[in-house]
Order: sequence, then C-alpha cells, then structure tokens
Amino acid sequence: MVGRLLGAAFLICFLTGVYSHLLQDPLPWLPMPTRPVHLYAWTQGAHVVVGSLLIPLLLAKLWIVFPKLFAWPPVRSVAHLLERLSVAVLVATALMEPVTGVLNALQWYPWDFSFRRTHFALAWVLVGAIAVHVAVHLPAIVQAWRADAGQPPDAVHTAADPEARPRRRDPR
Repeated sequence: MVGRLLGAAFLICFLTGVYSHLLQDPLPWLPMPTRPVHLYAWTQGAHVVVGSLLIPLLLAKLWIVFPKLFAWPPVRSVAHLLERLSVAVLVATALMEPVTGVLNALQWYPWDFSFRRTHFALAWVLVGAIAVHVAVHLPAIVQAWRADAGQPPDAVHTAADPEARPRRRDPR
C-alpha cells in the first residue's frame, strides 16, 4: 500500500512539475492551458504539498524494504545485480527530489547547480527508475493484486526473491 501511495504521489509531483516547467519554458508547438486563472497556483500548491508528503512516505517505504538490503548473497545473478543497481538509482533520486524541493521552498541553496534544471532532469530519471522498478516487479504485482483476500501476504511470490515459494492455501 505504501508503494502505491508513493507512486501516486510521485506521479502527481511529476505531472504538476512538467506543467510548471512547460509554462516557464514553453514549447512553440504545444499550447498550454492558462485558464482558469488560478490553475498554476493550484498545481504548484499540489506539487509542494504532495512533494512534502513524499518525505514521510518515502521513509516508511525505505523502512519496510530495509531488511532486503542485507539479504545474502547480496547478488544472485546478473539480472539481480541490474535490479539492485536500478533500485539504487531509484532510491537516490527519490531522496534527492523531495529534499531539494523542500530546500527550494525554504529558498536555501547549499549547492552550485541550477535547481530548476536539476530538479526537472532528476524527475525524468526518477520516473524512468520507477518504470523499470514496476516492470521488474510486474509479475509479483499482478499476482498480489489477483490474490484472494484470504491469502496471507507472505504467500505471494515476488520477482525480486525467486527463492520464496508460495505457500499452499488452506483448504478450509
């Protein structure tokens, strides 16, 4: 559930951020809606509020998956290595985006790079990393969503842990 909320929050932030970016640097061939008058204020308000809420959601998700960082052996195959590297990119950008966003809201810039360009570029990296992460775990996601409500959550086989075996359902 935390992952779904986190994904939805990142999607809201991404869409409102792209809208803001396109209003500030318009593409000549893409007309952007500017009405109603307060549309920009509403989208930026949603961007800042949801972006701020990302921090506790992200910390909760990291707390949930923290034990998987110490699974042994750390790498079981080339595919597992690639998955772990993609998760490293995902976590790094997922942490960087809300932190730099909050610091921007505070108007404190302890870095030498352009906030707008970096924040926008990292948003695309983050969306790509989320897409890779969902694609890798799609079989497990589909199986979990299709599972019966009575089935215990640990019975769902995950793509990230091929060692896990689904338990037999109780015939009662």
